[in-house]
Amino acid sequence: MEHIFWAEKDRDGFFLSKEEIGHLFVLRIPLPTEILFTCGVGFLYLSLADIKGRLNNIIKKETSIKTNIDIMFGLCSKNRIKYILEKCTELGVDSFTPLITERSERHSLDSDRAKKIIISALKQSRRYNIPEYREQMNLDSISPDNETILIFGAITDNPRKINVKGKRISLIIGPPLGLTENEEKVLESKGAIPFHFDTGILRTETFAVSLLSIIHYLKGANDE
Repeated sequence: MEHIFWAEKDRDGFFLSKEEIGHLFVLRIPLPTEILFTCGVGFLYLSLADIKGRLNNIIKKETSIKTNIDIMFGLCSKNRIKYILEKCTELGVDSFTPLITERSERHSLDSDRAKKIIISALKQSRRYNIPEYREQMNLDSISPDNETILIFGAITDNPRKINVKGKRISLIIGPPLGLTENEEKVLESKGAIPFHFDTGILRTETFAVSLLSIIHYLKGANDE
């Protein structure tokens, strides 16, 4: 599989950062050379990278569309956040929002570090829309609109069917110790739908990846 590189843009056009040029050297690819690149706005390009890493003769090769899925997750350890960012970027989401809940672990990941993790996963998975990493927020601040379905990981089972086709989805995942009963009631008052796995207690990152996979299946490949 051909390598995909991440490009930045300034007023003179697209270019490779020093870090991306370093990746070329590690791969023993000398400049100038022809490369595939993305800048996270939905396209894969073919281009000639010159000796300084500037990109010329750009041709659009592939496109990818947004998934209409957002993930909000309770703050947890940095390793778990890294896993969520990596795997959910690979599966396809539009944004990540860390949540402050009663049982959240008081960890955070700065936006620069988060972006590097997301870009790496984006290139590996051949997705060309970069998910946004948003500022952390309180659970009470969630304000759904009429176009979005909220789904949250629940402690108890709820047999309610969920129709997600053609909808924007926000998945709310609790921290490792879960959401409290009161927090679940708050979410339900906002119109959020509880979702329960009858497989024992799952970790935050496991639940996030599992639920996202199910949502993609329910939405259907033609709806992504």
